[in-house]
Amino acid sequence: MSTAEKTKGTEDGDLPTAEQLLRARAIQRPNVLALLDPPNRQALGLGTSRSFTYSEADAAVDALAAVFVELGLRPGDTVAAQLPNLALSPLTVLAAWRAGLTVAALPMLWRGYEIAKVCNELEPKALIGVSRLADENPMEALSAVANAYSSLRFVLGFGSDLPKGVTSLDEAIETRRDLPPVEAGPRDGPAMITFTARAGVPFLAIEHGEEELLAQGAMTVLGLGLDRSDVILNAYPLTGPAGLSLGFLPWLISGATLAQHHPFDYEVFTAQLTATGATVTALPSPALTQLAKDGVPQKPQCRLRQVGVVWTGVGQAEALKLPFGNGAEFFDLYPLGDLASVVLRRKDPSRPAGLPLGEVSVREDSDDSVFAETKLAPRSTPEGYGEILMRGPIVPSGQTQGPLTPDGDLFVATGLLGKRAGDASGSLHLKEDPELLRHGGLSIAASEFDELYQSFPAFLDAACLVLPDKQIGDRVIAAVVPRPGELVAIEALNRFLEERSVAHYKFPDKILIVRRIPRDGDGRVLRDQILLQV
Repeated sequence: MSTAEKTKGTEDGDLPTAEQLLRARAIQRPNVLALLDPPNRQALGLGTSRSFTYSEADAAVDALAAVFVELGLRPGDTVAAQLPNLALSPLTVLAAWRAGLTVAALPMLWRGYEIAKVCNELEPKALIGVSRLADENPMEALSAVANAYSSLRFVLGFGSDLPKGVTSLDEAIETRRDLPPVEAGPRDGPAMITFTARAGVPFLAIEHGEEELLAQGAMTVLGLGLDRSDVILNAYPLTGPAGLSLGFLPWLISGATLAQHHPFDYEVFTAQLTATGATVTALPSPALTQLAKDGVPQKPQCRLRQVGVVWTGVGQAEALKLPFGNGAEFFDLYPLGDLASVVLRRKDPSRPAGLPLGEVSVREDSDDSVFAETKLAPRSTPEGYGEILMRGPIVPSGQTQGPLTPDGDLFVATGLLGKRAGDASGSLHLKEDPELLRHGGLSIAASEFDELYQSFPAFLDAACLVLPDKQIGDRVIAAVVPRPGELVAIEALNRFLEERSVAHYKFPDKILIVRRIPRDGDGRVLRDQILLQV
């Protein structure tokens, strides 16, 4: 039986769950360093940075789980957590799992508008957040949302100066020591819910079973040869496949040390890289190229042995422009459709490993463990691109309706377009979908921007455009058809969005006045034709 199959579990339930893995580490290696906070935690307004041994981590998970149980949360209930990339983030997830709960992982970029969508869709019983993050007060937004939903029974938080009525979880960790182990009943539902978008579908919840998540971690551990001696430096939150497949799950399965980083700050990251003795990390190729340019890999303190290039959009799993020069091996991490990540070692450090069409496997001893399989949907574009479908141990398959419903062969649609590459590699050539945008690791449907801008009273019609900018990256433009006699000002539109508590990344950088918004016969915006009016 392959490791992928072992991780999936058996009917007699004799395989460890994720939180049982933590408990086993705490017994076997109690004083080994497990988790590290980012060093700039205090600058973010979140207090002094701290670390946890495996014993301390297990005790913190028990303390948090006990709070959840004592509050009356029951196995199968959903709690929505909006947490930065601190050591507390994986501990909170594990505590919820130890209490039998489902965790809905909310991106830190979200505000009241987006969080309310989660509450409408999932009816969580509790919200978990932090009191401050730099100049923001995320807990105030969570408390405001909680007041609007009767299904929300509790608001829990980390940090000082929590709003009235918010239960402190820091206090629980500090005061609830030497508790008896928490043993909750079996979970009724998914272990985790993350969020993505598809063309025309702005809000799409992805249900992840615990077996699928553990298989994702096993793929990374086997593919990269990770073990307890490794230190993983993770810059990706646990709200998407990159953070889950690079940080949280490989850490738990390998017994390594996990150093968290938030938000991406180049200077802080380079300091962490050497201070923690990180052996494994992954970033987009431009950031890795900058590290190479600055000579960071050549420093005596740099211990990197596995370096990942994270795919952040079609064509962006690029060749590194400068050699690292420290003998590190390279891999590519493809978070496909936000469903799961495919981790592939590079044969040539300067050339990306192509995404296979067919089985995606990792060699284990003398066998190959198949973690995923890709195929193309029959219907294709005139250029020969079809939608990429996936199945396998790492792929969520619990949805019963909507865009993520598995087909008869258990393949799930990724929302990405691909076609067979014109060479002998047997890999896929990917194509960008103009209806999907990416920001801060999030997939966003252009139609959501359209709806937000169209709702502004001064506009007859509106749509969004994304234009590349060499200086600051992609710029979001609101193309608008104003009502007769209305003055158009970006300040008024942004104030309107602010009043609705919309995430700031959805605010346009500029307004473009046009005569009309061109659409096809099905009503889809023809974005490439908007600029022809200018």
